[in-house]
Amino acid sequence: MTFSSARGYLLVDYSKMAIYPLFTSLLPLFIWLSIECAQMPGLATTPPTVERQTERRRVPRIPFEATSVVTKTGSSQMVVAQTSELSRFGCFVQTAKPYPKGTRVHLELADGGDVFTASAVVAYVTGEGMGVVFSMVEPENYEILAKWLSRIPRRSDRYSFNANAEVRDLGSRNEQVLITRDLSAGGCFVKTAAPLPKGTRIRVRIEHAGAEFRATGRVTDNVTAEGMGVEFIEVEPRNRAILEKWLADGKPG
Repeated sequence: MTFSSARGYLLVDYSKMAIYPLFTSLLPLFIWLSIECAQMPGLATTPPTVERQTERRRVPRIPFEATSVVTKTGSSQMVVAQTSELSRFGCFVQTAKPYPKGTRVHLELADGGDVFTASAVVAYVTGEGMGVVFSMVEPENYEILAKWLSRIPRRSDRYSFNANAEVRDLGSRNEQVLITRDLSAGGCFVKTAAPLPKGTRIRVRIEHAGAEFRATGRVTDNVTAEGMGVEFIEVEPRNRAILEKWLADGKPG
């Protein structure tokens, strides 16, 4: 052991101590344990109530009861339960055995002879079950989802929203640089003198307030001389969070 002093401080050269090799060999274990403990529910630094408030849904959901089968991706493990709420972007599954937050799952909902399927991610967990957000939905399943949601009158959730938008036709690959007129949780209206035909599948990129939103969409039947309505049909969770933030800011634009 070597001792030296500098500016009145006592310095110890631990590298000369017999315990040093043991300490360095165990250091990765200490780091791993600290990370694991920080992620444990009982030891998390963020109170659960604060976390739940952060995750509160900004897109309204409607009461919706249907049989649901939630299968963990890459596993045969499944949960058969009931949904209690539904939105264009996700649902809530009532279960006493929810999957952990962040788990990727395959979701099946059955109601009235229709079966809706989607890839999804567990967004949050409560004592009553788990909130699930859709990460990938095929067009035919979006039609089922739209039919279910149409049972409830549409809420006033479309806001004036002026932002730059790039719209690319997935068939021809032609691209237009446009301006949005309004925005909702399910789509937007873009101004253009050359609207695309109803049903055209497109790729949308919108820039606003330093953020960028991307989605696969479809031109709705709202095609006028002013422009065209766009329905978002595939939205990744990261982009959905951006969209919800814009909507939560009140009336953006």
